Amino acid sequence: MKVEVLEKALGDIRGELADFDPDLITTGDAALLLGLFTAVERAGVAGQTLVARRAAESRQWRDEGHRSPAFWVAKTTGTAPGQAVGLIENSEALLSLPQTSEALVRGELSGVQLKEIAAVAGRNPGVEKGLLEAAERHGLKGLREECLRVKARSVSETEARARYQEIRRNRSLHLWTDHEGVGRVDARLAPDDFARVVGAVRTEANAVFREARRAGHREPGAAYDADALVALVTGTGATGSSGSGSSGSGPSGTGGRSGGGGSQRPPTMMHLRVDLAALRRGNLDDGEVCEIPGVGPVPLATAVNEVGEAILKVIIGDGVDVRTVAHIGRAVPAHLRSALENRDETCVVPGCDVGRGLEIDHYKIGFAQDGPTELWNLCRLCRWHHYLKTYCDYSLTGEPGSWEWNPPQSESNLVLRS
Repeated sequence: MKVEVLEKALGDIRGELADFDPDLITTGDAALLLGLFTAVERAGVAGQTLVARRAAESRQWRDEGHRSPAFWVAKTTGTAPGQAVGLIENSEALLSLPQTSEALVRGELSGVQLKEIAAVAGRNPGVEKGLLEAAERHGLKGLREECLRVKARSVSETEARARYQEIRRNRSLHLWTDHEGVGRVDARLAPDDFARVVGAVRTEANAVFREARRAGHREPGAAYDADALVALVTGTGATGSSGSGSSGSGPSGTGGRSGGGGSQRPPTMMHLRVDLAALRRGNLDDGEVCEIPGVGPVPLATAVNEVGEAILKVIIGDGVDVRTVAHIGRAVPAHLRSALENRDETCVVPGCDVGRGLEIDHYKIGFAQDGPTELWNLCRLCRWHHYLKTYCDYSLTGEPGSWEWNPPQSESNLVLRS
């Protein structure tokens, strides 16, 4: 590659831009130029990535007094040190990703797409071709989803559960007012909890939208989502009552708020895509998925136990084609729910007296093993104990009146009885 050729091309482009006025060209030419400038930008990203590794090996960073090659690259490229580190890592990853290098040179990848592919295929070159196809067919969003699937398939169910526990331990909610007086919300949630929140907000937002349309108001969808969140949290939603009472019979977004004479909120619809063979087997093989569309992969344990009482819309496939869509409502029929609530007024774990927000569990024969939704196979657990049973290898045995809560063998031989 001749440096003088690139210097001349750069000078020509800058010369064209010096007196350029976009208002003096046609809209058609503007659209054409947008595509050309995007191609130029991608060529620049390709060149940066290809040379970053070698440039970092030079003495330039020492000669200019920088503390590391990354800080020198950051100064040269006008980016943050973290981004510079990513550029160098991408450059190193290309050594084992020839197809990605070729696609980059052809201008088929943006810098963001390259980052996603290098982060996954750099550790597992065998998935490179599939990720490049996802980038071409589905764009950035589809590529990111496929990267998440590849990561999910690369770990065992035990590792996936450990990762889920880590996410859950670090869950958080921050509420603050910014410098403009705007109330802000930032939350970190486990994927299934996030899906519940999204489902509840969207259901409520649809009701808010209908009311606004009847009143002749038109606002962005994000504004209706904000109204829905406030309504759900304060108990003033259009899909539920405005009273402050609670039946406490389900997780957030799914359970029957009551009071004030209003109607009960309908259960949240939870979408779940899973390969039936993986659900039965208990682990994912190549090409198989277990994910909440729009949210991402979840452990198989989440699919069978942690969805709570949401109505499940399960999209069953073989890794490629959708074979069937089944509504397998884990929502228990009203008469059975009444009997269960009467029998298990509080969490059945001995010593736990939590009586609100209880979740229903198929505790004898698991849901994935076609455990029947019948009273003898059901019990009510608080959210914490349901979590321990699902992800931390705790078990529940016994019968009503003589329940036994068994910690993992590695932790304790203690058995709690009631």
